[in-house]
Amino acid sequence: MANGAMDGFCNSTFWDANLTWYTADPELTPCFQNTVLVWVPCLFLWVFSPLETFYILHSKMRNIPWNWLNITKLVMTGVLVVLSIIDAGHAVHRSSNGYVVSSADFYSPLIKILTFTFSGILIIYNRVRGLRTSGLLFLFWLILAVCGAVRYRYELTVSSNEDDKLFQFVSYMIYYPVVLLMLLLNCFADAPPRFSEYPPVERPCPEQSASFLSKTFFTWFDPLAWKGFRTPLETKDLWNMNPEDTASEVVPLFDKHWQRTLRKSSNMPSPQATFRKTSGNVDITSGKRRKKCQASVLPAICKAFGPTFIFGSILKLVNDVLTFASPQILNPVLEDHGVYEGNEPIWKGYLYAILMLVTACVQTLVLSQYFNRMFIVGLRIRTALISTIYRKALRMSNSARKESTVGEIVNLMSVDAQRFMDLTAYLNMIWSAPLQIALALYFLWETLGPSVLAGLAVMIILIPINGVVANRIKTLQIRQMKNKDERVKLMNEVLSGIKVLKLYAWEPSFESQILKIREKEIKVLKQAAYLNAGTSFIWSCAPFLVSLSSLATYVLVDPSHVLDAEKAFVSLSLFNIIRMPISALPFLIIMMIQVSLVTFAKNVSRAFGSLSLFNILRFPSVYVTHADITYGGAAS
Repeated sequence: MANGAMDGFCNSTFWDANLTWYTADPELTPCFQNTVLVWVPCLFLWVFSPLETFYILHSKMRNIPWNWLNITKLVMTGVLVVLSIIDAGHAVHRSSNGYVVSSADFYSPLIKILTFTFSGILIIYNRVRGLRTSGLLFLFWLILAVCGAVRYRYELTVSSNEDDKLFQFVSYMIYYPVVLLMLLLNCFADAPPRFSEYPPVERPCPEQSASFLSKTFFTWFDPLAWKGFRTPLETKDLWNMNPEDTASEVVPLFDKHWQRTLRKSSNMPSPQATFRKTSGNVDITSGKRRKKCQASVLPAICKAFGPTFIFGSILKLVNDVLTFASPQILNPVLEDHGVYEGNEPIWKGYLYAILMLVTACVQTLVLSQYFNRMFIVGLRIRTALISTIYRKALRMSNSARKESTVGEIVNLMSVDAQRFMDLTAYLNMIWSAPLQIALALYFLWETLGPSVLAGLAVMIILIPINGVVANRIKTLQIRQMKNKDERVKLMNEVLSGIKVLKLYAWEPSFESQILKIREKEIKVLKQAAYLNAGTSFIWSCAPFLVSLSSLATYVLVDPSHVLDAEKAFVSLSLFNIIRMPISALPFLIIMMIQVSLVTFAKNVSRAFGSLSLFNILRFPSVYVTHADITYGGAAS
């Protein structure tokens, strides 16, 4: 029914499978080329334009000078607008002379006029607001060039031999090279802006001046990598951090949301003013004290760094979906009467090979960008936490200082904050691993049928085993943290009273006490290492056991089941997909246990209140008030 509507829209066939798929020389219909291949790139630009608008409005740079690059972009965009206007005028002229002109010949040029005009506006505002490169515009021209290649081939092979399509041929021969030129121009970054809210630095990071293509492939990092390959790197060889990642930018953003959290959870009396009409006086009375409520840095972290984390999660979702594209592309290659058997045209084999290559490349690029975003978020969270703990340490009361040593505070800022940075990159595995396993089992069910339940049973059996091991590791982590705090306290006492120890020759006595505590720590660490090794071994064998049980059950359950190339290769590719999430789950669980227990010691939690990293993941069970934590005011 939809094809019939589109056929009337174009006055020709919209889709013809015999022309496109079941042929040795494939070709898309002119209606499909004039509608879908034109509308899809334009729709992409309009749909994602709010994201570009967000970056334009929040840019802290201004006024890129006019240069050959942005002038050429505007001129070429104007040329495309003029060509589209000429195409629309030609359609009107033919219609007025009695020729049959389809609706697509009117609407497609109009859509291109609006879209190219909008892209020119984006170019102007990117220059004004100091954006040196635009990922949206690059992807728009890339999609437009890829879609236009089909039409370009059609014009060369078909339209060039027909006299009545001479105008269409000449117009597109001018249009498509301009599109390719725009794609080439968007591969380069614009000139540096004249004004920036960020202070100038001695060695700015080249990522700031890199184009979208350079950022995608990380080519801006190549000079430093080559220099490190040739000679050892020194401090002077390193660049300054990106302005967005510095403490001067990260900490105020976190402080804004943290102060809001404190105000909401504060139990300070709120003053109220009342006006007496009879006397004309204003009486100020202290309001009722609000009920003590919970406060945690988790909401502040989510509000400050949540958007970047969500964008990284979207990239992870795209990567997970693309992971299952290769097995689905491989399936028609190996199926009966397929390309593998030589019963299909050779161009389909090339098409499947190109699709698998493109899918793998895009998946790699998306995954690398995901980890880049996640490590940036982890770095910013670590920066905010270290700054918060440090500033709180400067405002600690004398009673709090007696309960927390300098070593414990340094341990919070160095070791414990680092664990959050390590966890951030893999936190999405909480939903990504089950999603990948569920999709893999779904596709395996289509390939092997109920035999996949045998592999599922193996995974279910391994889950309680991992749960028991995780609980044991949690217990060992608690013991290890207690021993560590005890040793740090004793070492602090030794260092603070070293003169007395030397005077009375108490070194052997304190040395034996420290070694005893250290032996306890080593014993706990050995037990944890054995458990980690056992968990790693079990879950490393899990993908092999799952695939072995599923394939063996498929072959043995029915004599008619034959493990041919299609089922074997597709199943193995899906089992290989399962391997990563199954192997990552135990490490993620162990890492989360370490993060949740990094500040288990009660005195540290009491001294730092909600700033204790223990409360970030355990905030429902721990609460503080504004009187417990004074950030930026008087000491607690």
